[in-house]
Amino acid sequence: MSRSQFDTPLDLGPDAAELSEVVRRWLDRACPPSVVRAALTDRGPDASWRAPLRSGLVALGLPGLAIGSEHGGAGAGVPALAAAAEQLGRALCPTDQFSSGVLATLALALVAPGAGETLLKELAAGDVTATLAGGAEPWSTPLRATPDGDAWALDGNASAVLDVGTADRLLAIATTPHGPGLFLVKSTPAVLAATATPMDLTRPVAPVEFRGALCRPLAVPAAGDDGRDDGVRQRLRAAYHLSCLVLAAEQVGAASRILEVTVEYVRTRHQFGRAIGSFQAVKHRCADLLMILESMRSVVRDGVLSLGDELPFGPEATGRVIDDLALAADLARSVASDGFLAIAAAAVQLHGGIGFTWEHDAHLYLKRARSTQLLLGTPAQSRQRMLPLILADAERSAMPSAAPAVAQVPAEVTDFLAAHPVAGTDDRELRGARFDRGLAMPHFAPGRGGLGWSSALSGAVEATFLQAGAEDWSARNVIGLGMAMATIHAHGTPEQQQAHLRACFTGEHIWCQLFSEPGAGSDLAGLATRAVLEGDHFVVTGQKVWTSLGHVADFGLLLARTDPDVPKHHGLTYFLLDMRLPGIEIRPLRQLTGEAEFNEVHLDQVRVPASAVLGDAGDGWRVAMTTLMNERVAIGGGRSERHGGAIGVAIAGYRAARQRGTAGPAQGDRLVQLWAQGEAARLTNLRAADRGGDPGPEGSIAKLQMAESNQAVYDFCVELAGADGLYVDTYEPGGGKASGVFGGDDVRKAWLRSLANSIEGGTSEVLRNVLGERTLGLPGEPRVDRDLPWNQTIRS
Repeated sequence: MSRSQFDTPLDLGPDAAELSEVVRRWLDRACPPSVVRAALTDRGPDASWRAPLRSGLVALGLPGLAIGSEHGGAGAGVPALAAAAEQLGRALCPTDQFSSGVLATLALALVAPGAGETLLKELAAGDVTATLAGGAEPWSTPLRATPDGDAWALDGNASAVLDVGTADRLLAIATTPHGPGLFLVKSTPAVLAATATPMDLTRPVAPVEFRGALCRPLAVPAAGDDGRDDGVRQRLRAAYHLSCLVLAAEQVGAASRILEVTVEYVRTRHQFGRAIGSFQAVKHRCADLLMILESMRSVVRDGVLSLGDELPFGPEATGRVIDDLALAADLARSVASDGFLAIAAAAVQLHGGIGFTWEHDAHLYLKRARSTQLLLGTPAQSRQRMLPLILADAERSAMPSAAPAVAQVPAEVTDFLAAHPVAGTDDRELRGARFDRGLAMPHFAPGRGGLGWSSALSGAVEATFLQAGAEDWSARNVIGLGMAMATIHAHGTPEQQQAHLRACFTGEHIWCQLFSEPGAGSDLAGLATRAVLEGDHFVVTGQKVWTSLGHVADFGLLLARTDPDVPKHHGLTYFLLDMRLPGIEIRPLRQLTGEAEFNEVHLDQVRVPASAVLGDAGDGWRVAMTTLMNERVAIGGGRSERHGGAIGVAIAGYRAARQRGTAGPAQGDRLVQLWAQGEAARLTNLRAADRGGDPGPEGSIAKLQMAESNQAVYDFCVELAGADGLYVDTYEPGGGKASGVFGGDDVRKAWLRSLANSIEGGTSEVLRNVLGERTLGLPGEPRVDRDLPWNQTIRS
């Protein structure tokens, strides 16, 4: 991954991107590392670095960024707040923007815009700053407010209040007889701030004790307020979750920066005569950190974009709206908090001794990671809140009347479904009509099953047909739909496209992949199957293995060696092989599930017409890369619906176990963790699709995430099954007419099958090398045979 890719901000829309760039340029000038370092020792209200940063924030309009113009703000909404927070986090900028411009301002704007109007305008103008005292969560505040004549008295201990020593105003969330309320604390000796040294010296925080402090009520709930959608409690809840999203965006920025620094270090630090980034252990660690960062980016982006440009509180802000906000924010909070800490801790480790010094910035990011993880409650608390929301959302999604949970689909799709109702149309006929209308692979060229649309729409189109009741062919023709069509579309002649694309999509032709061999698995370029040109045919001899669906396939994607005298990545040719040709013998391979989904294929003097060559002879490796990249996307991104696939099975298993009384809090927390991991992976796949274009090395992220998620989820499902986990339905081979890559009805067999997920389509170990070298730009593994002629290499 290049430096510019690390620098790429969250994709929150053009306005947010423009603001992000403006803030970034200002920070480069106003907040270099020397300013951050100054904040470690000079933390008083009159610190020399503080005023220039404050004036810069005000000049950029950041204090009132999200609130409406009627209160003197810019009305740019949460996306703008998040975009600014990402850049501030990246620089570890020691400002009070989060305490004043986010926590206090959002609480005022959503909870008490009328009573707090004067203060809102002062905050937006940058005339004053404010901070917010309470608990980690507004509904569990340790503070209590009681009426005291015309005012109220505030008592209790707030364990962590940001910037309390420098803020001009102090707001507090306190319990009242009818629920939590919002108060403006008056400056009295009854407010005591204890002396404490914060772990993160760039973000001052201190405990505050209130002893009968006088305060002015801004929003006090009345009887029955807790049950109202527009009540004070719900408004405080909304403000809290919006703040969580903004803080998660800050964590993304900081994590991105420290990972960038770390990757650059391991790329250039030399030990044992080579860059330490070339060591596989280091490379794999960095690849895992990249996957964590991409998950953080995906969940935060999705949560912020779900809000739109206005603060989500108006007549339409029902409890369901706030629940949706809460689920998105808690997901972002959980993934981003744990992810940032993991990246920052790994940065210290990967820097070695220098990373443990005060002089290096690694410890600053580590401390920011830990403090932001605890600031608004722990990730465990977020997961605890998520569980009932996930279960309710999954139940709604499963209802027949549920609206399709897909992106907006063009009118061409709904018009087609009106003319070809799924219930009244033969499946083969329906798929043929889809192809002819360009709705098979909408991102393909017109006339080839597509309409030239962005690839981002393809998943939504397919999901719409599935939700309308169309049959799912993804398991029955996974090679054809996921790999063959993309490769033929990219490299095929018009005649090859005419012969194969439509027949593949309709299911008339089932495809298999003839790549791996007994001596060439991960090292695919070392394959030995030979293809010798004789007239207008190639004569092919060799053995292929692990061939999914080979026993039912009509055609296969064959990679064979046509020139053994050149290095192994050259001299390869790609064929579209008719599996019915003489000389092809298919032998089932019984796998550990007892089934025979895979096969070994023996090719004995098979005469393949030269017209079956895909691309040019000798250029097979380049063509094969198209297949491999699409294979990883097909396997990793095969399920795009929320609560679908393996996690849907886990949710059902958890419900059943809870009804039996065998699932408790530990199982609930585990389910939420698995759901969050799966949802992050799903959103990462969708984000990659939104970018459009052909799959790149980043497709390895989808494949890696899917493999590990599937294994973990089905392992959890077997655990939930209890004693039933001791049994399987059968070990009989069965017909093997569909790929089990996504699991099946029997969770015990699905767990066994999932162990192949980290092998098929490229082992997880090799894919980590791909991410490390092609995406992060780390030095490659030593390859002693790269430039040797193939016939001089050592092979197993």
